[in-house]
Amino acid sequence: MARKVFLTAYHPWWFRLYVVAVHTFAYLIGMEADTEKLEAQGRKATRYREIIPADEASQ
Repeated sequence: MARKVFLTAYHPWWFRLYVVAVHTFAYLIGMEADTEKLEAQGRKATRYREIIPADEASQ
């Protein structure tokens, strides 16, 4: 029987912290964060984690 691989996308903890820091700094200096640039960086920072389904899901 073929094995099914389930992947879920996530951002690493350091990227989430980076986004919060960028938005906080932009707020403090009275500017707006460049969301297009952050989205592009987010696509590069996306990681994938293999999910092992429970026994009930495999039946």
